[in-house]
Amino acid sequence: MKTNKKQKNQIPYAISIFLIALAICAFLWKYNYKYIPYWIIGIGFGVTLRYSRFCFSAALRDFIILRNIKLLKALLLAMMVSTVGFGIIQYIYLENNPIDYIRIPGSITSVGPHIAIGAFIFGIGMTIAGGCSSTILTRIGEGHAFPWVVSLGFIIGNILGANNYSFWYDKIISNTKVIYFPEYVDLRIVVILQLVVLMILYRIASGYENKKN
Repeated sequence: MKTNKKQKNQIPYAISIFLIALAICAFLWKYNYKYIPYWIIGIGFGVTLRYSRFCFSAALRDFIILRNIKLLKALLLAMMVSTVGFGIIQYIYLENNPIDYIRIPGSITSVGPHIAIGAFIFGIGMTIAGGCSSTILTRIGEGHAFPWVVSLGFIIGNILGANNYSFWYDKIISNTKVIYFPEYVDLRIVVILQLVVLMILYRIASGYENKKN
């Protein structure tokens, strides 16, 4: 006969962590209060990731392997929000400044085989590790052991990548071209077209989910 094991009370742990967070906040207030908003926002992100289980890797992995569309729809919604947000920010910037890839808000880089190769290798790594970098950090906070190994791999990979970046830049990246659509089409049109594409994909995903249910 199976007996339900009584769960350990987690409230003391929650209170302890809350007090530690407050202590760190007080320390920051004393030595550099400008970091307090970052600390609070970071905690907010951590709580959100913990309960939403949002992960870029899992969004595609769950759809391909488990046919679960929930995280994929969340990813599409997040891309819609970021499209509008970055569209507004970049539009305001470009109204008063010339196009400069380094200074434009957001990450604007060249497109070439290095993107495809890097994405493929990173995708394999995320699948084996069980999540992207945000998920790994969340699981470390939850007390899992394996994400620490993955985190060590992140550190080693970043060190090797930074050490060999000049080689890849000279051989591949320097020969590729930056494609920034607002140079050819009005930014507002670009944002609208991207939103339309994302909405179509979201509609297809919802239709697949309804059909499956």
